[in-house]
Amino acid sequence: RNVMESLGKHQTENCAAIIDVGSNSVKLLVAEVADGAVRPLLQAGEQTRLGRGVFETGRLEQEAIEQTAFVAASFAKRARDLGVSRVMALATSAARDARNGQELVEQFGQVGIPLEIIDGHRESELVLKGVRSHAEYADGLLAVLDVGGGSTELLVTDDNVLRVQKSFQLGTVRLLEEHAPSDRPTGGERARLIEAIDEFLNEQLVPIISDVELPPQLVAAGGTPVFLGRIFLERDKVPAGEMESLHLPLAEVQSLADRLWMMPLAQRQKLPGLPANRADVILIGAQIYEAILLRCGFAELRPTLRGVRYGALLEEL
Repeated sequence: RNVMESLGKHQTENCAAIIDVGSNSVKLLVAEVADGAVRPLLQAGEQTRLGRGVFETGRLEQEAIEQTAFVAASFAKRARDLGVSRVMALATSAARDARNGQELVEQFGQVGIPLEIIDGHRESELVLKGVRSHAEYADGLLAVLDVGGGSTELLVTDDNVLRVQKSFQLGTVRLLEEHAPSDRPTGGERARLIEAIDEFLNEQLVPIISDVELPPQLVAAGGTPVFLGRIFLERDKVPAGEMESLHLPLAEVQSLADRLWMMPLAQRQKLPGLPANRADVILIGAQIYEAILLRCGFAELRPTLRGVRYGALLEEL
């Protein structure tokens, strides 16, 4: 399958690339956008852990800044090699929380990529726009959760009214720094993490959703639900359509979390479907999703690949 063949010159004006700079990883989406639909041509991701240390020190590490810009530059080159002239970049939680976020913008400028640091409200807007582009979620009552490395975006909407739009300072990298488990995690470590998440949800989430009607399913964006889906299917590569048609009941999410928490790091690193460098944060991500499913009464998790990147391209083209 040659991506170049699908990008005739007459099509490139409808094509653009978006680079999503998260607290954990940098992700690329090159897509053709027409009539409100996004047709991916190239997707890639690389973990740089931009957010490492930032939630404790308030600053992005220089090495993380340089590594992230380097990866973004290589992604931009791949997009331009496909004939795409418009390459955008957005940065989220780690960059907006850091006192030196401007240094990241400047580093991106040096490699020829304009970078915009967006706030949590804007991030959640783009997530919703991206998820709504899926035919199954185009209308009706919808709840979307996007758990990232540094923040979590929650959206609840019906056809006419946005009921909840909130960005929380709850993330996998953020919690990993505070609650790093041992090589073989202990029950006590898990219990302390659950307690911390529950305390956060009681203070920040429960007051917001107490009077809001919720659907039975939670649409889950971001890396964690996709990796949970792959682990469940025991496969490294799952086509987007198959991943987005997956239903993970609450009991299955709990079972996956239990399995992961009982494994030492080396065993998790060898799991089909889970990149080795995600074997630490997957514990935190699985626990956050389990806690929110339980707390909100959702019956199942629906992974989606649509989020900030899809929303940004739909808005741009």
